[in-house]
Amino acid sequence: MEFEESYVKTSSLIKRPETLTRLCLFTFFFSGSMTLFSFGGLFFSGWLANFVSSYVGSVYNIGSSVFAMFFSIMFILFGCSLTGALLMFHMKRSGYWLYLVTNLVILVLSVFIVMNVFNILFIAGTILFIVLYSVQYKHIKNYYERIRGK
Repeated sequence: MEFEESYVKTSSLIKRPETLTRLCLFTFFFSGSMTLFSFGGLFFSGWLANFVSSYVGSVYNIGSSVFAMFFSIMFILFGCSLTGALLMFHMKRSGYWLYLVTNLVILVLSVFIVMNVFNILFIAGTILFIVLYSVQYKHIKNYYERIRGK
């Protein structure tokens, strides 16, 4: 009985802001899609290496291990970004820090990729989402302080 009463009090303290909910939903879609894409890429890295070498030739000499490493890193980073958004959806402060660090790493790695319009849009979107989540962090922090203050 005590657990139920404390749960009702805890859940009614503060609601998740709509902006944070929308940000998390966008992140679920994008990071989830990229996580699934990179997971699938792990299985097709050999085929992709053969495909690239047939069109480019042996100039770059890209093996399947390079593609497998690339897709593994993508899987880990976008999986961590997805996990961070999920934790923020549940109003956990650790989710913000996981999301922030992961997306800063993604941002730094994106600079080393060939610059084209898509990559510039991706970098701008990543910076925008980091800023928007940073603005929403105060709500997560207030929620945690109210829970902890009980």
